[in-house]
Amino acid sequence: MKKLSLNNSSADESRITRECAGMLNRRGAVLLLPTETVYGFMCRWDDSEARDLIFKMKKRCCEKPFQMLASSIGQAEEEGLIFDGEARKIAEKFFPGPLTLVVKNRNGGTTGLRIPNHPFMLKLMEKIDSPLAATSANISGEPAALAVEDALRNLEILPDITVDSGRIEAGTASTVVDASSSPFRILRPGPIKEEEIRKAVSND
Repeated sequence: MKKLSLNNSSADESRITRECAGMLNRRGAVLLLPTETVYGFMCRWDDSEARDLIFKMKKRCCEKPFQMLASSIGQAEEEGLIFDGEARKIAEKFFPGPLTLVVKNRNGGTTGLRIPNHPFMLKLMEKIDSPLAATSANISGEPAALAVEDALRNLEILPDITVDSGRIEAGTASTVVDASSSPFRILRPGPIKEEEIRKAVSND
């Protein structure tokens, strides 16, 4: 495992972004990366080998879906996600931000989407030109990791690269909203409150 530390240097961030992008383009690569809410295990959206490895790292049931992390609504649409009605209004109001939005996809199912409000993550996804498959960096059933040390403590399989941006002070997992049908439903409360979402949906 290689550990990289983010600081306030733009040159340092660019170097780390390039290194992470290069690793993500290798089949089977898993990274431990920060968002504005919690640390997460991530790989390319289209990398089934890396997805299987993340399940093993988390000791998690392989039937549980991953979140998609995208750099924009447009990129998510290119991957088959569908934004109509309330889903479109909620996405345009709260992305990027601490929201997981469950929407319909072109395969007839649903996908949970995150567009994190984290400059490093947005730059990384633009550089690899692909969404990421993501899940919280913790053993299944344990609390989400707010620091790299929390994420690595009980792992038996380590990620290829860990990016340390310090402790995440917000420390609250994203609000999860199911907008695959109307009316929307709150699946997990979080930083974005229900009344804010209702107001966004009601505005024409």
